Amino acid sequence: MNGQVIMTECSPELAYRLLLEVHEAHGFEAAFRKATGLRVSLRPLPALGEGVGILPEENPVCQLVVQTPAGASFCREMQARLRRSLEAGQPVEPLTCLAGLTVLAVPVRLCGEPVAMLHTNRLLLHQPGPAEVEKAVRQLRSWGAPATEQAVAEALQGLVVLDPPRLEAVLRLLGIYAEYLGDLASRRVLADRQGRPCALAQALAYIRDHLPERLPLREVARRVNLSPYYFCKLFHRTMGMTFTEYLARVRLERAKDLLLNPTLSVSEVATAVGFGSIPHFNRSFKKYTGMTPTAYRASRVGRHKVPLTAAFPSGGS
Repeated sequence: MNGQVIMTECSPELAYRLLLEVHEAHGFEAAFRKATGLRVSLRPLPALGEGVGILPEENPVCQLVVQTPAGASFCREMQARLRRSLEAGQPVEPLTCLAGLTVLAVPVRLCGEPVAMLHTNRLLLHQPGPAEVEKAVRQLRSWGAPATEQAVAEALQGLVVLDPPRLEAVLRLLGIYAEYLGDLASRRVLADRQGRPCALAQALAYIRDHLPERLPLREVARRVNLSPYYFCKLFHRTMGMTFTEYLARVRLERAKDLLLNPTLSVSEVATAVGFGSIPHFNRSFKKYTGMTPTAYRASRVGRHKVPLTAAFPSGGS
């Protein structure tokens, strides 16, 4: 079995509904809006040939655009660009269109295949000046939309403006959650109709239950009765990452949780998540989070913050 086979058995509609069910159970949207001021929603991948989905509460400029045939055509072109980018696994880029209006979208993969996206409401990368507003009004009028400079300027007021550091942080947060969501939903898909976990689901459970131990690929493959070669190929195709990458991510996410306990030393945390070398743990943790374990603990403990891994725990579905 591989990711392609799984997605053939699980239609895109069913896959999206499964992702949505998992997503709604975790309250990410409310936490994200409180932290960033932005709305985010889980949506199916945009269908080619259809206009960008504009929600009723979306920015008034977008409402004007889609009311005209030319504006709707423009949206379809942007939609096609977005889908191609998400499907190709390209680096996430802000999608900017009229008047500097920008959306952020990151793919959510189920068993290695892009199925949905986390999509923000419109935001700005900088506050547009009079010249940009005037240019947008001219474009809207050329499409037949009844736009005025005052109306467009007012529509842009109050939108969240992300400078480069905040933009990078928001994109990273969305990316981490997208990985978590896809991983959790994939575990559900990887169970057969009788409820007996397939080999890969058994392997994921074994990893979680034996995290402090040495977990060479060959041993995990033997535990689920697969050859190391086939297990390696199956894991990468289904999970969208190598066994080594997944194991490191699970260990480091667990370490982030354990570091919130001030009674545990850094060396105890490293041992508890399966790192035999403290220097290796320190290097890996800094590469993964951007800070040392000690700095991470100092930035979290006692500040009444809810860390991502606490809001979205790594264990089980």
